[in-house]
Amino acid sequence: MHRKVLRRLIQGVFLALTFLIPVMDILRFDILTKELYLFGQVWSFAHESSTSSNPMDFLTKGVFPLFLSFISLPISGIILGRLFCGWFCPTGAILESADFLAAKALRLKSIFLKKDENDHRKELLSGIFYLLLCIIGLISAGAFLSGFLISPTEIWRQIRELDFSGTFIITLLSMMFLIVISYAVAQRLFCNYICLGGIAQMIPSIASPVSLRVRFIKERARMCTNCKGCERACFMGIKPRILKNASPRCVNCGECITACEKELGENRLFQYGFGPGKKQPRKELVIKQREKGAS
Repeated sequence: MHRKVLRRLIQGVFLALTFLIPVMDILRFDILTKELYLFGQVWSFAHESSTSSNPMDFLTKGVFPLFLSFISLPISGIILGRLFCGWFCPTGAILESADFLAAKALRLKSIFLKKDENDHRKELLSGIFYLLLCIIGLISAGAFLSGFLISPTEIWRQIRELDFSGTFIITLLSMMFLIVISYAVAQRLFCNYICLGGIAQMIPSIASPVSLRVRFIKERARMCTNCKGCERACFMGIKPRILKNASPRCVNCGECITACEKELGENRLFQYGFGPGKKQPRKELVIKQREKGAS
């Protein structure tokens, strides 16, 4: 199976599993009943509730399993770098999907530049189709994420009966707003400097001498055609060819490898490898790019 197809499949499966977390009461806080659900256990924060809230039980059955789940991220970072961010992270999957749909929807911008009437209609229909997908995807993602704050059963009942409460509408709009802000304003800023999961992998991966990295193959540097496919493919905004060392922002998605394979085939300039590897030839590539620009 092709690397890119496999990554998309894993992202889709993990995103679906993430949306099932509140459904299965693995982690959610019900703002209506003021109850915290952790791994099937219910902990009430309402004064009049009779639900058990023994502090020791809360630590051993709730906080401790959650802590073990979180600590797996830095351990993963030591060995696999930020592979989780690039292959499994649900937030990353949503942002990448938004990238794709937004790029397609922006075709509406170009319809007035088309002289051919048939092309005009095709661009218009395609742009409208992807714009609708953007809206549907945004509403769907907002509804699923609302399940972390409102009982998924209650959300489904309201959708089925078209009887929406004020609390659900406000929660839905808030989630949609957060998604839009994350995408439009702080897209990769969130991944690199705000997301605790990303930071928990980034710091150990930088310090680790054995973590998985995307390496530049120094011996093939002169084969670069300056197509810039790797730069366009990198959704983290990295320029892989001119880095001296692997960037801590790299999420090991392998998109630069795939892009380079399209241009050079088996002679691609990037590959996966454990450890820091050799320093990348910044000067050599800069000189080569200048030579190509001059010609």
